[in-house]
Amino acid sequence: MYLNLQYLNNINHKSRMCFIELRLYKDSEVYKMLFSIIVPVYNVEYYLEECLNSIINQIIELNNNCELILIDDGSTDSSGEICDRYKEMYPHIIKVIHNKNQGLLLTRRCGFRLAEGEYIVNCDSDDKLELNALKRLKEIINIYNSPDIIIFNYYMFNNNDKKIAFENVFADSEVCIVDKKEILTEFIMHHTVNSLCGKIFKKSCINVDHQYQQFAKIGNGEDSIQSIEVFNNANTFVYLNEGLYDYRSGSGMTQRFDNDYYFLFKTIIQQVEEQQCKWQLCNFDQMIACKVMAVAGRAITQSRYNNWDSYKEHKIYLQKIRKDEMFKKNISYLRNVKSELQLDHFILLILLKIKAYTLICILLKMKNILEKR
Repeated sequence: MYLNLQYLNNINHKSRMCFIELRLYKDSEVYKMLFSIIVPVYNVEYYLEECLNSIINQIIELNNNCELILIDDGSTDSSGEICDRYKEMYPHIIKVIHNKNQGLLLTRRCGFRLAEGEYIVNCDSDDKLELNALKRLKEIINIYNSPDIIIFNYYMFNNNDKKIAFENVFADSEVCIVDKKEILTEFIMHHTVNSLCGKIFKKSCINVDHQYQQFAKIGNGEDSIQSIEVFNNANTFVYLNEGLYDYRSGSGMTQRFDNDYYFLFKTIIQQVEEQQCKWQLCNFDQMIACKVMAVAGRAITQSRYNNWDSYKEHKIYLQKIRKDEMFKKNISYLRNVKSELQLDHFILLILLKIKAYTLICILLKMKNILEKR
């Protein structure tokens, strides 16, 4: 083994000892890196250090049997500089890649290709890991004989509040083994298992050479596109009924209008439809219809956040959804999937079905007025 002593003298004592320990460990025949934590970075200078600190402290506690891969996606603020500074502080742990801007999906794929760990852990750069999350995941890996995927709960938080996003998805128990068809059904019907940050998976569950160029510009929904690949290549699943991840709320789609929201998610649903023969799920068509209706309901509701110049302009947006072939194909299932939809979404979809565009516009306008009071 060769150690560059001049290089070691340029880093602090704690990092130097960790580096030596890691090099000795890596040169042994028993070394196997457990986790590769992938963090795509883009213009998050206000949150990035909090994110990185939540990860690095846990890596050190696990005897550095992990790596942290930071991919700067062409940030225009100081995010890239923060990445480099942390790399200097923890050279034995951190890899930093600076790319031109290419979007979240392709940035994540870059991290997957570089990963050396047995498991991939995803963390968005404005979020953070719960204390001892990696230690807990390592325990589950050892107890359940290295499952392909471990799914866990996550928290929603902002400056003043923190709450569990969901729990007891597959069982009330602390941890359980889950059948693959249960996972796939939940994936289609709800959004509890869609997030890449809400699960860890073996690197063997992905094909790092798989091309996703056609989805490069997808922001919301890139998790779902890649989850299809991950689920297809996995056989063993464990659900951990604990919150291990903190998702920062208030910075996503909750109060923002995306004119292409419905048609973006239509592309994702089409990818799911292509899995019908492979997945062999009962009531597949009805589950797809439920997904289409949920997306359409969300698209209608979020349209109230746009400052429409006129009712006519708003109506044209609604008509585009109503005339879409996927919507027309699945609207016949609306009453069958009512129990899976939000009540306000169901009502708006009924109105859309009968082409009551003006009434929809008025109701959404009234909802905005009431919320401002």
